[in-house]
Amino acid sequence: MRRYSRWSSAASRKVRAVGGQVVAALDRGEVLELLREGLHNLAVELGRVVAVGLLEDEVNRVCGVRYGHDSAGRKATRHGGQRGWVMVDGQKLPLARPRARYTDGRGEVKLERYRELQQPRRLRETVLRRMLHGVSGRNYEEVVGRVRESFGVKRASVSRAFVRATADRVRELCERRWDGVRFAAIVIDGKSFAREMMVAVLGITVDGAKQILGLRQGASENAQVCKDLLELLRERGVATDVPTLFVLDGAKALRAAVIGVWGENALIQRCRVHKKRNIKAYLEQQHWPELERRLAEAWGEEDYGRALALLKQTVAWLGRINPDAAASLREGLEETLTIVRLGVHRALRKTLASTNVIESAFSVVEQVTGRVKRWRGGDMRWRWCAAGLLHAEQHFRRVDGYRHIGALMAALDRIGRAAAVDGTEKVA
Repeated sequence: MRRYSRWSSAASRKVRAVGGQVVAALDRGEVLELLREGLHNLAVELGRVVAVGLLEDEVNRVCGVRYGHDSAGRKATRHGGQRGWVMVDGQKLPLARPRARYTDGRGEVKLERYRELQQPRRLRETVLRRMLHGVSGRNYEEVVGRVRESFGVKRASVSRAFVRATADRVRELCERRWDGVRFAAIVIDGKSFAREMMVAVLGITVDGAKQILGLRQGASENAQVCKDLLELLRERGVATDVPTLFVLDGAKALRAAVIGVWGENALIQRCRVHKKRNIKAYLEQQHWPELERRLAEAWGEEDYGRALALLKQTVAWLGRINPDAAASLREGLEETLTIVRLGVHRALRKTLASTNVIESAFSVVEQVTGRVKRWRGGDMRWRWCAAGLLHAEQHFRRVDGYRHIGALMAALDRIGRAAAVDGTEKVA
């Protein structure tokens, strides 16, 4: 994808020029182009998956099913593979080309589909939109059919087994699994797009990598929508039986959903940015500097007891100014100090103290969807949002302070062992 790489490198230079703030570095036209690239890349990758399946299907027709024991009448045998390429949307995409040789000594079998797939055909815009519509609707066999049509391969020339097998591969691409992956922290946040709430989940692995885990669309950020999304992640292999740190905003629905799925294994860190914003909403602007000073002092403490005492003093100070502001800080007060209680290193706290890591990914989609005047069906929101988030994921870097995640994992494991001991004692 050389064309995309050139555009991406130019954008990255602008990002560095403004200190890493993506939105500030791009004008609206460039942001729109970025989102289109995200949709385009998904369609091109689907094209590559189907191309590999088409080649394997032709080899099966010539050589029989792989590892089959019936060799009678077989005209050719498999002969390994070599580097190859196919044309998708005018681009050369590398892939492993399978090879086969005739059993009567005539030499190598010429794969007709490989020759066809190297023709400079283009995925038409209408085909691309129909493909992505099928992906958002989870009709993967239909998506395979549309890609096949764009390659010019007749329906009668492919087997049902090919369609089923390739549809499974497309599904795996679009519904990634996380079996065996341990997440040190999971960040959940929601954004409103055209009166519909899109709730996204981002996971931070033990080596500091960030991964988009899931996306769910709902009328609001309600508990049922959030719980369904988290249960889906559990089905995809995200472990819910180990202590995990969750970074959430103040939405009660999110907290209830996390507790409902993870139970006692969930440790909640309340987003400090949201908490500060909520308190400021109750205060006159003249009190903001003192509020920020007090919160910074408390949240910057290394000792949990000292930090908790400073926050309680701030609650008392707010109570003399505005009781509602004091109540806002008092609600979830201890959960703003979870990373302090766990002994998270100062370098890692900045990342885990707020939901900014996922809000920055949302920002690109938010800029573009703010210009959309007409939404054509509910799947359009899901499709655009998913493409934007997956594109942002391609540019993710490891979180600041990732070298200290090991200490966080040790603290979480200690909590898990202590809970196991308590459970044993209760049973006894």
